Amino acid sequence: MEIVATYVPRPGADPEAMRAELRRPPQGATAVELRADLLPEGVSPESLFGVSTLPVVVTLRSREEGGQGPDDPGARRRFYERALALPALAFDLEAARDLDLVDRVVPRERVILSAHPASVPTDLVELGRKLLGRGTLLVKLAPAVSTLDDLLAVLSAARALNDRPRKERRAVVLAIGEAGRAARLLGPLLGSPLAYVAWDADRTAAPGQYTADELLALTGHLAGPPRRLFAVLGTPVGGSLSPRMHNAAYRAAGLHDLFVPIEVQDPSGLGRLLQPAGVTALDELGLRAGGFAVTMPWKEEAMRCCTTLAPRAARARAVNTALPRPGMVLGDCTDIDGVVRALAAAGVELDGARAVVLGAGGSARAAVVALQGAGCEVAVAARDPEKAAALARELDSVAISPQDAGRCGVAVNATPAGADGSLSPWMEGLRLASRAVVLDLPYGPGPTFLQLLAESRHWSYVGGREVLLWQGVAQYAAMTLSMPPVPAMAAALGLAVEEEA
Repeated sequence: MEIVATYVPRPGADPEAMRAELRRPPQGATAVELRADLLPEGVSPESLFGVSTLPVVVTLRSREEGGQGPDDPGARRRFYERALALPALAFDLEAARDLDLVDRVVPRERVILSAHPASVPTDLVELGRKLLGRGTLLVKLAPAVSTLDDLLAVLSAARALNDRPRKERRAVVLAIGEAGRAARLLGPLLGSPLAYVAWDADRTAAPGQYTADELLALTGHLAGPPRRLFAVLGTPVGGSLSPRMHNAAYRAAGLHDLFVPIEVQDPSGLGRLLQPAGVTALDELGLRAGGFAVTMPWKEEAMRCCTTLAPRAARARAVNTALPRPGMVLGDCTDIDGVVRALAAAGVELDGARAVVLGAGGSARAAVVALQGAGCEVAVAARDPEKAAALARELDSVAISPQDAGRCGVAVNATPAGADGSLSPWMEGLRLASRAVVLDLPYGPGPTFLQLLAESRHWSYVGGREVLLWQGVAQYAAMTLSMPPVPAMAAALGLAVEEEA
């Protein structure tokens, strides 16, 4: 896989600092894209050449196509006339405004002819074939993606435009936007000759861009199309760690499978994916769907899409694991495993314990079912007392306020409140027994508010990554019908386990 790292200077960086960075490209990158339109005023591309150890692609992205460079054809022509003297591997020319520069200014064998539509055109494949007909070194199609239909259209184009022997593949097809992350992972595996990545996690050139480390961690075990495609479905899912965890498991187990994030914006999109084996929206593209993890806000809707439910999923009225099978879709709720096993791994004795679940949605129902199944006496607290009361009636529980949970020794947060560490006045009112244990379902890059609250009140804390691990272990077993490589899955989440459980 050829990986192009797009260089975005740090704010306030001087030319010497930029040259120092270019001397040390990201590990795994095989080329560097120098975005001339992002360079500070007074810094020329010429001043940065000759230091990179990798081949360089020079780009002047116009404002019209999402950059900060000029749209004026005359200004662009003058730039490329000067830049042509640079020892660059290739120059990115925009099809919408630079076509007359091909051969007249830049030889076609050094041109990457690109298009960055603000939305996915209905004739994306036709556009790609038209640009390929210009005979340039490569063609790059990077439309903005915001819906499931957009993503499927980009994946279809990636396959169609590179349906030829490897040495003849010239179409780089990717997607711009968080909803297009799956295309960035799948594109190179479907034949795109280049993958574009961020210089580092803090300096992405476009939304949805991975770093080289992330891309290789997620897809490095594959050399071509995956045997089976798995995905996490939700909105948003760009920050989900499920792809990292499952792909680490596939690598450890030697499986040629791939797990990607797919944003689903509406129930109809979910219904197109949660179909029997062979007829999902992915299968229609020639990608064999192996199974789906489902996250917020679609766990209840996923239950309605499944034709056969595990009893515990039916009781929780929530599905986080959907399995396409011939003529049916099986649904289960491994969130239940996640809650119980994460608490058990922390040494919590659940049988006979008093617990409170914060929340009233699908994740909260799963947590209540999990704790009741483990022998807990469970109460429910939610921002909306009516929703808490309804959930409590449904599951033979009781509804309380967070302030009335003082006799509870276990609390499970099944809401997104405070996931980014910000203050949650509602959660701040939580009262628990001394030496209580609190468990978060959400997780993020930093401490959650519940974690900070637990530290200040001397409660033991179990994080959302631990829950993710154990629900993922059960999910992997159901999806692949094989033993999960637990240590590899834990390591991918920054956790450690002594032995497989």
